Amino acid sequence: MERVRDILPGNQDVSLKIVEQIYAKTSFPKHYHRLTLVLYAPGRKRILVSRGGEGVSSKRFSIVLSRLLRHPRLSALATRPFRLQMDYTLTSPLPVNFYRLRRHHGHEHHFEIGVDGLEYVGPDGKLHLFLPGDAYVRSVMSIGQMRVYLHRVHGEEYVRQAVFQRFRSLSFVSGGDASENTWLPLYRGHPLVGEVAKAKLEDALNLAIEHIQLTQEQDGKFLYYYDAALDTRRDHEHPHRDPRKNPYYNILRHCGGALTCLFSEKYTRTGQTLNNVRRAVDYLLEQTRLQEYQSREGGFVYSEKKGKLGGSAIALYLLAEYQLLTGDDRYQAWADRLAWHLVNQVTASGEFRYYNIYLDKPVSEEDNQKYFSFYYPGEAVCGLAKYLHLAAPGDRELIFQKLRKALEFLLLVRPKTRASEYTALPSDSWLMMGIKELWDFPEMRDPSYADFVFTDARKMVQLMYTVTDAPYPDYAGAFYYNFGDYPYADGARCEGLLGAYELAVKMGDRTTAAELWPALRLAAWALLHLVNTKDSLYFAPRPDLALGGIRFKYTRQWFRIDTIQHVASFFAKMLPHWDAEEHGLKKF
Repeated sequence: MERVRDILPGNQDVSLKIVEQIYAKTSFPKHYHRLTLVLYAPGRKRILVSRGGEGVSSKRFSIVLSRLLRHPRLSALATRPFRLQMDYTLTSPLPVNFYRLRRHHGHEHHFEIGVDGLEYVGPDGKLHLFLPGDAYVRSVMSIGQMRVYLHRVHGEEYVRQAVFQRFRSLSFVSGGDASENTWLPLYRGHPLVGEVAKAKLEDALNLAIEHIQLTQEQDGKFLYYYDAALDTRRDHEHPHRDPRKNPYYNILRHCGGALTCLFSEKYTRTGQTLNNVRRAVDYLLEQTRLQEYQSREGGFVYSEKKGKLGGSAIALYLLAEYQLLTGDDRYQAWADRLAWHLVNQVTASGEFRYYNIYLDKPVSEEDNQKYFSFYYPGEAVCGLAKYLHLAAPGDRELIFQKLRKALEFLLLVRPKTRASEYTALPSDSWLMMGIKELWDFPEMRDPSYADFVFTDARKMVQLMYTVTDAPYPDYAGAFYYNFGDYPYADGARCEGLLGAYELAVKMGDRTTAAELWPALRLAAWALLHLVNTKDSLYFAPRPDLALGGIRFKYTRQWFRIDTIQHVASFFAKMLPHWDAEEHGLKKF
């Protein structure tokens, strides 16, 4: 079709007959039950017009278009960059009981969020639409969230009296910027990703880094949370916190923002984000407190009234990565202090102390079990493993001893004493990466450590949707706990899976590396569905602020600095292996 701008105000004398002729030559559907046009412009309420019934589409298209052109709010939207969505319902909708819908596959009332839509008539006789892609646009991932949304829009009593039908549709959106002359197919509200390719991973990584640089504050903090559907920084996990007066900020995730820059630098070698990293580190060190252990100065990160093992662990990992990449040793003394603190958090049993301060109260070793964290120990192993490259020769053996004791607990004892904390889908990616880092040191090359990493990796692969078994196309590459679960594309787990691949590379185990690469490749494809590109932000009130963000779920529009971190870091660490693996040239 012609440029979408040519059919909007400024050209209102356009002949609808010409539109019909043009449309007849396109590959868009020619017969359908309903056509819906939706116009989006940043910062404005969208315009939706629709017409149903049987008939020939070329004429109906011009009729629906004419309704759009006559809409009283059109002039306000058309003065801004806008995007036009075309949604085709091909067959008649089917009656459904809205309050019996379920997300579970196999249920007789299964409703696939983002794929199914709703057409409903209220007690006042008015017709309303919740298009399939509106789950993406409105940040809805569950049936419950959809109900809450409709109750908020209409009132619960109105919705309960409404008569509902369900439908599926074909949907397209006009492209933005360079692709403005194209129409992009949508699936689950998101533009089709297409085949996975190196360039797409690089583009996603670059967008993420540009977002981090754009939104980092002068004091070094990152944009912690943003909801692109509502244009708000109000965290859904802390809905009563005013993000301006009482902001929540997680120091582990802060470190993750800086680590993302470092992993990008290791791949690109541009140096463009090193100042961002230093600003982040300076903020981090302002939150670090000193404490003596055995007449030697240690340091721990204190934030949100807590001294978390994980906070100090990821801080150490960050400082070590920075120094090893740049050769800049300005933070060496702080790394030494953090490492000494972590070493002294390993108890006689090998279990780490999870907090040394909780809500401003010291935590004794006797109370340690009350503050259990599944992930902090793996983060501590990772931090200490990377620090070993910087440690004084006299300290290495002590760290080796402490890590052996900690790993004995984590791999042999914890699975029994904390069995309830484990799920079928492994999740301790930091521990997997920590063991990979430890393999640089012959003293820590225990086959049982590698067995743990590869076993967890294979479990992850087993619980990943494939192209042949995915209930819906975009499930492929995402994880699940139980088959049929909504797709869980998870950058954090992918980092652990990549850690297993890189461990196989270090060990010269070509068989295992070749086994894991296809799963990594498919997982990368799934993760691309979470990346905010210019084309995917057609609905956003502030596309400039949302661009480069990486969402947590397919149809949820919020993201945090750590949801960006895990996916972008996974891409950055995967890319150096891409060419060799894709061309079958990997050598050991």
